Amino acid sequence: MAGKPSHRRYTEEEQNEYRQVFNMFDIDRSGAIGRDELQSAMKNLDLEITRDELDKIIDEVDQRGNHVIDFDEFCEVIHRLYEKKSSWNEVIQQCFAVFDRSESGLISKEEFYYVLREFGDITEGTIIEEIFNEVDVDGNGLIDSDEFAFMVRNYMTDDDI
Repeated sequence: MAGKPSHRRYTEEEQNEYRQVFNMFDIDRSGAIGRDELQSAMKNLDLEITRDELDKIIDEVDQRGNHVIDFDEFCEVIHRLYEKKSSWNEVIQQCFAVFDRSESGLISKEEFYYVLREFGDITEGTIIEEIFNEVDVDGNGLIDSDEFAFMVRNYMTDDDI
């Protein structure tokens, strides 16, 4: 990038948001934040991340190898996490659309049975019933997008996508 700060590729709105969060956690105004402060910043931006995931990302973007993150590196971390969150949400929406054959915004028990039998190769009705009842948290006989997203997040890992 020949001397240009990496944060220049972000929109002005993104830069302003990132700068506000960065400054909030750069308490000593040193221009860098440590791992614990970075994890707090992630939570502030509604980005759930494990300590191991955070360590892996920091190791990838910590260009100076000093185990603290400056603003340019911070922008890169946040951008990567938003991309990951966005791709997860897209996967969940695509999966939901497969189940929601009627395009009603809800998955009926019949639709759930059909997809698991046809595509999931699960033929045992009692297993499908058990899964459906576990996912249908409010017990209304339909699976909404939140219930579905919860199921996908619990049963899929990053390696699955």
